[in-house]
Amino acid sequence: MGKGTVWSVNTPSEIPEGPHWAIVTFGSIHIPGDERSRTNPGHGYPASTQTSLSYTVYTSEEEWKAEIESLAARRDKKFVALVAKRPVIRTHIVVEMD
Repeated sequence: MGKGTVWSVNTPSEIPEGPHWAIVTFGSIHIPGDERSRTNPGHGYPASTQTSLSYTVYTSEEEWKAEIESLAARRDKKFVALVAKRPVIRTHIVVEMD
């Protein structure tokens, strides 16, 4: 693999095929509205909240369990621990001529 035993995923290709452990953490970012939306309703853009998530891969069960314990101790952290198995997907192309 060449990545060590823990890494954050930024692209689908970084998720290993086959079994691994993972932690998905959830967060949110508040974006305040602009001045025009406060002084002239219907103009500008209103305040909003965007949600985010991160997927972290673990190839070491011990490190995965240690991180779960650490996150569970921080009650403000929203996460899901997973035992994942990404299948290998193969496609076949058939060309037929009549």
